[in-house]
Amino acid sequence: MTSPVYFNRKPYTVTYKDWHTGELVRVKRRPSTLEHNIFPLDIVELKQTKNVDWQEGDEFEVKHISDRSPNVLQIQNDDGEATFVEAYDVTLEEEVAPRGKRSIDDPKRNKYLNWP
Repeated sequence: MTSPVYFNRKPYTVTYKDWHTGELVRVKRRPSTLEHNIFPLDIVELKQTKNVDWQEGDEFEVKHISDRSPNVLQIQNDDGEATFVEAYDVTLEEEVAPRGKRSIDDPKRNKYLNWP
């Protein structure tokens, strides 16, 4: 299934300074695979209480999903406050974001299905 949201799995480089040796270290990392079907603008329900402002059972809008951590969602409440939660801590309540159709249903991509 194609979607308007594309999560890039291309490796990226992280550079940090080692405290013990004082040298710069470069490490290649690859983002984890997407383990949910939630997109920005969707409405999700929190499965467990995070704190006083983020109670179990409340519904929130997904504000952002990072390419480097696609299983961490930034959710936003009605007051405009935002926090980060793991994807397994929420359930999808309403699909608001536009979903793409399956590529096999697109006649332009499957010209062999078009008979003369």
